[in-house]
Amino acid sequence: MAITELIFPRVKTDQATLEELERDWPKLSKRLTDPNPGLLHASRGWVLTENGKDARDAFKEVLLFEWNEADSFHAFVGSEQFGAFAASIRHLVTGPPTLQLFETNESPKEAASAAVVEIIRVGVSNSKDTEASLQAWRKISHFLASKEGAQAHVTFGKSLNLEEEIFVGIIGWLNFDDRIRVSQEGEFVDALNTLKSFGDVSNITVGIDAMEL
Repeated sequence: MAITELIFPRVKTDQATLEELERDWPKLSKRLTDPNPGLLHASRGWVLTENGKDARDAFKEVLLFEWNEADSFHAFVGSEQFGAFAASIRHLVTGPPTLQLFETNESPKEAASAAVVEIIRVGVSNSKDTEASLQAWRKISHFLASKEGAQAHVTFGKSLNLEEEIFVGIIGWLNFDDRIRVSQEGEFVDALNTLKSFGDVSNITVGIDAMEL
């Protein structure tokens, strides 16, 4: 098992803010990662598509962290270090970020290292839906593992810190062509339809790069 966090900052989208954020990010990121002994892996990037539509012009930032344990996440969010980081970027954002913590079946590092990262989230309202989501993601994982030439890494699991339980799956694709081709095949579509039966599905693709720890 692994502890995976998805972070969705609310970045202002004017050109001056975006330029300042990119220019100062190496310095700003150090305030998150140094020191941070509980952080095992970190990636950062931007949403490319959202629910099938091009979202690059919306400038939606995404960070993906892996923690050694959930307590490390909670301790850091409550720390002076995190408070100082939040204060240093307050003029660049419209509000606090959305922090979603998950217990996933394995580390997200390989999936996050792929050229195209797909993140699929759906709310589940009861233990029956949670188990059905788990089975759907197991089917997706086994299906992708059986596809020759379609090098995809998958991790999945349920939320730990949200009022509404959310089930997430993260797929690291070799390229967009593989994603388009494989995601149209019957077994993948059937499993995705199972997830959609629980409610609205959030499906984003992101381009992310590893952060230096």
